[in-house]
Order: sequence, then structure tokens, then C-alpha cells
Amino acid sequence: MAASNEDTQVVDNKMYRPPQEERTEMTLDEVIERLRASMPKIPGIGGAGSAGLIFAALIVIGIIWAGTGFYTVGPDQEAVLRTFGKFTATTSGGLHWHYPGPIGKRDVVAVTTTRRMELGFRSGSDGFTVAQSVTNESLMITGDENIVDVQAVVQYRIADLQSFLFEVDDPGDADRGVAAGNPEGRTLRDIAETALRQVVGSRNIDDVLTTEKEQVQTEVLLKMRELSTDYKTGIDVLQVLLQNVNPPLEVQSAFEDVVRAREDRERLINLAQAYEASEIPKATGEAAKITEAAEGFKQGRIARAQGEADGFEAILEGYLQSPDITRQRLYLEAMEEILPGVTKFILSDSGVLPFLPLDGSNGSGTITGVGGQQ
Repeated sequence: MAASNEDTQVVDNKMYRPPQEERTEMTLDEVIERLRASMPKIPGIGGAGSAGLIFAALIVIGIIWAGTGFYTVGPDQEAVLRTFGKFTATTSGGLHWHYPGPIGKRDVVAVTTTRRMELGFRSGSDGFTVAQSVTNESLMITGDENIVDVQAVVQYRIADLQSFLFEVDDPGDADRGVAAGNPEGRTLRDIAETALRQVVGSRNIDDVLTTEKEQVQTEVLLKMRELSTDYKTGIDVLQVLLQNVNPPLEVQSAFEDVVRAREDRERLINLAQAYEASEIPKATGEAAKITEAAEGFKQGRIARAQGEADGFEAILEGYLQSPDITRQRLYLEAMEEILPGVTKFILSDSGVLPFLPLDGSNGSGTITGVGGQQ
């Protein structure tokens, strides 16, 4: 039995309806209603419908966005703040807040850390790999037109973070692993190479190889600081250390012989100067001793001669007053000096008798007796 309605049919005395498609799409109001039903009630928003829910969501999003503006700066760091791409301020250590992106941006950089740049060579990152020479940086001409291989290490730190980040657009140095943007890449390498070549080019090769390395380091340091200031890099060069300073490999043995000869010469000069320093005081002391002895002998002879002259004048004065007495006294004094040194005999009518000195000494001389007998 079939009904007049085309949408229904009777099959085996049962009414059959064609399946209807299940609706899977929901309207925006239905979605908002379900979200409202699942969320807790917020005072003051319950009657606003979808607009209140959107407002609450915006508040939550705003709080989360504002929270991303907090940042921390370490004790060895500084932070540069930008608002809409323009520099605004620099902050130091501690917890700070700045407008989060896309409005604001911050760059936190370690500024007290001592950084290192190698010029003329590249050492291994693991500390065990043999350093590789970079000849296009290390080979340079000295003032006397010789070629020398100079390798150096430059130590530096960031002194002005604003200038470091914004004043110089550096292409970077892929060879040293320095990214583009900061002046510690190609700019710093060119500054170091320029300063070193200028100083080495004004000196003889012997000065660079041997005696004046310290002066070369000092001059390169001053020149690098000057160039870094002129370029507004924000970098403070702390120290320049010359590592290996060698002549070209082809003539290195000859230069080493010259260096050894110079060192031997300096050693002998030092030994001679030490001997001179030890002998001169001795000679000076001996000279002073001889001079003082001669001066004493001189004064003694003068005093003796003066005394003899004074004695002669006294005798002359006495002789002029009483010649006989003075003559007799001089005779007796002469005999007093002569007779004790000779053997004496006494002549008498009975013969020659020896004179025995009462002091027990024996005379060594004799006197002639009468008739030529001793």
C-alpha cells in the first residue's frame, strides 16, 4: 500500500522515512553559549553575552602579553631597550620591565667579560688542536724592507653597549665565527691588522724580533684604541700580546743564528759590566789606601825635616853663644852614638886590657892601640 506523499513509503506494512543528514556545523552564538556554560561566572560580565566573553579574553591576553615584558639582567650584563625600533635606554643588573614585542625589544649582552681575538693564527676550539697560521694576516713588511711573520692576541671588552649595537654595521667574520652586525667581526680585525702593520712597518726587523717587543705591543694598543674611538665601535681594547714573531721560514735558521749571536753578545756585555762593577770599588779602595799612606809618609817626612831643621837652628844658636861648650857637647853625643857599637880596649903601661861592657853586650868592632896593635 502506497501513500500519496512521495517522501514516505510503506514496505511490509511498515512506514519508512529516508535518512536525514546530521548537522555538524554550529553557529557562533551556539559556540559562545557553550563556552559561557563551561566557564565560571565572572562578576559584572554575566549579562553581556558574547561581548563580555571577548572582553574577558582580551584582558587575559593583555595580562599574558604584559607579563612577557619582564626580563632579568645579570651582574655582568647590560640591556639596551628599543621602542618601535628606536633606542630608549640602557639598564643594568636586576629585574626590569619593558614593552614586549612587537612594540618594544631588548638586547641583553655581557659587557664585563674579557673577549679574545686571534690575529695571524687560529687555535683549536678544544684547546688541543695545533694552531693554524693565517699568513694573509700575519705576514707584513718591516721598516728595513724585511718580511716578518707576526701573530698576536687582542683582549677587549664592551665599553659602550649602545655604540657596540647601533653605530657600526659589520659584515661579520665567518672564519672566527662572528655573526654580522657587531663591530667585533671584520671591523675589529681590520683595526688590529692596520695598527700592527703600521707599527711594525716603522721599525727594523731586529727591534720586532728581539729587543723592543714590549714597545711594539704598547704602540699597537694605543693605535687600536684610537681607531676604535674614531669608528665608535664601543669596544675597549685591554691588551695586545705578541705571540710568535718569526722571520719567513726560508730564512728562519739564519735569523735564529743572528739572534743567538746577539744574545751571546748581551750575555758577555752583562758579564763584563758585572766584573767592572765588582772591580772598580776594589781599585778605588786600593787607590785611596795608597793615597792615604803616601800622604801620611809625606806628612811624616815633612815633620821630620822640620824637626831636624829646628834642631839644627837650636844647635847653631847655642854654638854662636858658646862655641867651645857646644863643640864639646856635640863630640860627646857623637861618641855616645858610636862607641856602643864597637869593641873597646883600655891601654895602660902594663899592656892592653879589654873593656867589658856593663850591659853584657859584645862589641863588633875594634880600636887601634899604640904602635898599631889591636
